Amino acid sequence: MSLTPQRQTPLLATAAAAPPPLLQQLGMAGCAAVITVTFIHPIDVVKTRIQVSSEYGKLGMAGSTKKIVGAEGVGALWKGINAAWLRESSYTSLRLGLYE
Repeated sequence: MSLTPQRQTPLLATAAAAPPPLLQQLGMAGCAAVITVTFIHPIDVVKTRIQVSSEYGKLGMAGSTKKIVGAEGVGALWKGINAAWLRESSYTSLRLGLYE
C-alpha cells in the first residue's frame, strides 16, 4: 500500500457533447408531449366540465370525476384524446424540437 496520492480521472466530461440531429430532437419532443398529454388529459376533461357546467362546478374535482366515471365510464375521461395527440405531436414537437 502506497501513501502517495493517486491521480483520479474526472467524473464529468470536459467537452460538450454534440446535440442530437434535428429529426431526433423533433421525435423526442413529440413523444414526450404525447405521453404527457395522455396523463394530463383526464384532468383537463374534468376541469373543462367544471368550467362549463354549474352542476359539475358544485361537485368539485373529485365529485365531478366520480360522476363522470359513474355515468359514462372511465373512457369518458379520455374523450377527445385524438385531437390532443394530434396537437401535441405537431405543434409541441416543432416548438420544443426547434428550440435549440
